[in-house]
Amino acid sequence: MAEEYKIIGGDGREYGPVSLEEIRQWCEDGRVATGTPVWRSDEKRWQPAGGWDELKWDLPKFTPTAPTLPAADAAATPAPDAILAPALAETVPAGFWIRFGAYILDWVILTAMVTLITLPWSEPLAKLQQEALAELKVPTPNYDILTQFWLISLAINLPLGLAYNTYFNGRRGATPGKQLLGLRIVREDGSKLGYGRAAVRYLAELLTLMTFGAGYVMIAFHPEKRALHDLIARTRVVRRPLR
Repeated sequence: MAEEYKIIGGDGREYGPVSLEEIRQWCEDGRVATGTPVWRSDEKRWQPAGGWDELKWDLPKFTPTAPTLPAADAAATPAPDAILAPALAETVPAGFWIRFGAYILDWVILTAMVTLITLPWSEPLAKLQQEALAELKVPTPNYDILTQFWLISLAINLPLGLAYNTYFNGRRGATPGKQLLGLRIVREDGSKLGYGRAAVRYLAELLTLMTFGAGYVMIAFHPEKRALHDLIARTRVVRRPLR
């Protein structure tokens, strides 16, 4: 029989029982932290979530103060549909430079992915790129070559960028670059982004790109450090405050 889990939320109430898949999702949503008390049915004991091997890789990279562990025979409180306030409540807006660093990391990862995917066509693509660069240097460029290069680049980079950002932001709450720097993308109310909102945010970022950087510079001046695409998609990029 599959193990079941219970947790003690930030409000001191008991939630569960739920399956391993469900509690892993709670971890990814930021609703279970490393110090959150977790009970497992086969061992019938409580310990911090970080102590269970099957959960520790899904937990956020920060550790909030854990509530007091309950007695083993404590009566369960029925869980409402909306489980406990997310641990993200103690976050602060991520500023321009740390987001820029995350952007560079993601750019390196995506460039490596594009290189691997297009490896079978590397020679003709490299030739086309050289021809396009040469056309940009002449007074009357061949727009057929430039258009061909632009369309091919768009056909490769746009779907890959959409898939990359939608999957990681929708599933993990952040792309690998942001995860490495301890950042997370959430909705305006602090809840999980989800795949749909992640896709909307990526498409909105294409509009930000069209502003020649102005949409990104907004991060430095906006009171909540939000870029143009954050305002359009109604999202925030946050990080844990330094202790």
